[in-house]
Amino acid sequence: MERQYFYYIIFFLLLHHSDAQVGINTSNPAAALHINNISDNEKNGIILPQLDEFPVTMTADQDSMMIYITGNGSVNKGYWFYEHGSGWRKLIDSTSAESLQMYRNPKFPDGMKGIQPVTHDLKTGGYSVPAGKNLYITSLYNSRNIGNMIVLDNTTSLSFTLISNTEASYTFPTFNNPILIGQNDLLGGTFVFNGFLVDATVDPIYTFSSYTVPANKIFIYLTSNNNSSSLPIAEIRIGATAVTQSGTNNSRSGNVEALAMPLFLDAGETINNMQSGSTMNGYLIDK
Repeated sequence: MERQYFYYIIFFLLLHHSDAQVGINTSNPAAALHINNISDNEKNGIILPQLDEFPVTMTADQDSMMIYITGNGSVNKGYWFYEHGSGWRKLIDSTSAESLQMYRNPKFPDGMKGIQPVTHDLKTGGYSVPAGKNLYITSLYNSRNIGNMIVLDNTTSLSFTLISNTEASYTFPTFNNPILIGQNDLLGGTFVFNGFLVDATVDPIYTFSSYTVPANKIFIYLTSNNNSSSLPIAEIRIGATAVTQSGTNNSRSGNVEALAMPLFLDAGETINNMQSGSTMNGYLIDK
């Protein structure tokens, strides 16, 4: 008889869904998963998956997944989490996100953690930014007057022309803010560039002549390029208000300089570069 009841109970459980809380070292869990420390033993704690490299295939199902990189491969040691649409992000070595904002340089918002200088001649082949890194380009040179630099956005599969000095009478474009390239994105073109890689903490943005800032974000505009006009001047508007008129990256004269400092846009605001065919480069941070 007891065996018969046992089978009835098993059959009942198989046909019904149930929710439960899981407690480890506690019989009264206060959350979906509650791990209680019962002593000062050195083995208390949680060990995350330890990997030498980032997992290769990631989807939206893995959004917020956290791992620990050992430092035995090409990726810097530490805790990393996956953010779908942006890629791998390293946990900041600070007491709070607010402390990071206090010392953030708007031209180099990632800081210098994990810095690696890079010099590359794009005429010899493209350059792919490693996972977990952002690339800051601070110098460009081209042996011919005509040249360009194009980035392929790995997330959107769109191409953006960030430099096109086809109208230049000299071999270098003018830009005062760095050009910021995101992880896994591919650079191509004719320039030799110099700059550096650092651990990625912000989201680089490439956009055409108009961009609206997402909710709960701030957009920092760095540079722009106009690859469809010989005019080196671009009027930039935030909403309907003109805020600056400066040279773009394809300026033809040293008398016309690109924007010397970044522009800052709040969530919901729209930036417009008034010349058609223009592209803009910058990055997003959380408010």
